[in-house]
Amino acid sequence: MGSETNHIDSAADEIVVSGWSERFARAFDDLIGDEGTRFVNDPSDRGGATKFGWSLRTLVVEGKIDLDADGRADFDLDGDGDIDGADVRLLTRGDAKFLYHRCFWLRLGADDLPRPVGEMLFNQAVNAGIGNARRLLQRALNRCLERAASAPSQLKVDGAIGPATLQAMNWVLRWGALGMPALTDAFRVEVRLRYRAIAERDPSQKRFLKGWLARADRLGRI
Repeated sequence: MGSETNHIDSAADEIVVSGWSERFARAFDDLIGDEGTRFVNDPSDRGGATKFGWSLRTLVVEGKIDLDADGRADFDLDGDGDIDGADVRLLTRGDAKFLYHRCFWLRLGADDLPRPVGEMLFNQAVNAGIGNARRLLQRALNRCLERAASAPSQLKVDGAIGPATLQAMNWVLRWGALGMPALTDAFRVEVRLRYRAIAERDPSQKRFLKGWLARADRLGRI
């Protein structure tokens, strides 16, 4: 695991202090390079209003926490009793970093996964959901396993990272002809296939495809 460090993110008059690994801090900076920092409310974006890559759809689910026990959802930032686009607009970089750490990085156990597997999973979990990101990893592992006659059995693609998935990953990483470069390449392939499938199913999303594919190509390069 990376060393735990206190980081301070400030925006306007708000300061958020959290403890997280240097590894997460770098992964977050890389993610924001993909997601952007502006408030966007594009009718074609199925997540709704977005800022720092944090969509209204996800904030409604994850922002209802009340860590300060004041009886109000912590991410009802304008205090009007609900979480809506106005609250997305008010998100700070520190808010986004806290949420990504709590809702994605920790749930994935990314610090305990080898580099850059944890980083790739984190990036795609934010983009596609945790279950989909885990399935992408399992498909990538299966793609690697098919290349070796002595490989273990193919994984069940169920989005659960349990002993079988971890054993398969360890096998791929130890196999001389495969290793991390092969797994990273296979993960990128699976991500590209997913993006192309989305664009095929929904032509309104095709205008995002070029950017999505560029994002796939950057995976694992942190």
